[in-house]
Amino acid sequence: MNTKLFATAALIAAAVSAPAFAQNIGSVGAAVNYSDVNTRLGGNDGTSAVLDGSVAIPLAGAWTVTANGDVSISDNDLSDETVASGAVHLTTKLGDTVRVGGFTALSRPSNDTLWAVGAEAQKYLGNVTLTGLAAYGQSNDLDADLYTVRGEARYFVSDNFRLNAGAGWSRIDTNINADLWDVNAGGEYKFANTGWSTFAKYTHAESKDLAKLNSDAVRVGFRYTFGGSLKDRDRAGADLATASDLFAFGVR
Repeated sequence: MNTKLFATAALIAAAVSAPAFAQNIGSVGAAVNYSDVNTRLGGNDGTSAVLDGSVAIPLAGAWTVTANGDVSISDNDLSDETVASGAVHLTTKLGDTVRVGGFTALSRPSNDTLWAVGAEAQKYLGNVTLTGLAAYGQSNDLDADLYTVRGEARYFVSDNFRLNAGAGWSRIDTNINADLWDVNAGGEYKFANTGWSTFAKYTHAESKDLAKLNSDAVRVGFRYTFGGSLKDRDRAGADLATASDLFAFGVR
């Protein structure tokens, strides 16, 4: 399912304003996403280009606003759409090791209107970051309720080399009810004395309810980080879940 959330302006503002946010921390990036989707009715595959941006803006005290989003440009057997997505997060730190808060997100893929709200938390343990979220959303076109629970572990081999793995469950309640599961693994490496990094991510998703859906996706790309290292970016709240992380399952 392709749930890409929020307005194009959120991503453009984050990307274009990166120099202005130099005192904060965030990133802009570009990637290629290849997806192979199979069901009992048949299968298709396709490649998409993805642009993304994120920025974390400290507020008073321990509070932070994070804006992130992406634009997916597709012209293949899976999709011929250009869809913008994004989310806005409000979080606070409890001491030095816990971040908690909530987010909201919105999108219009395939002339549908999708929105979601949720709660999230991060726990920092030395070189490890544990993340979790729960969200509720609605698809107006499908008249569907959407639920998801997701978790991820990130291990920093060094401040500029990250490995990560995660898993998620989602449920769609409409004329039919369907459960979907996914797992993912990836990493990012930032080159020394530069803001540039390269990253990759693999996602596998499946559902026994939706025509026995089975999908695999690989994304590779480059990213420019402003304001610090990959670990600094993570701990500042600039790497909170994107809107397309919620229900997309790598299918683009």
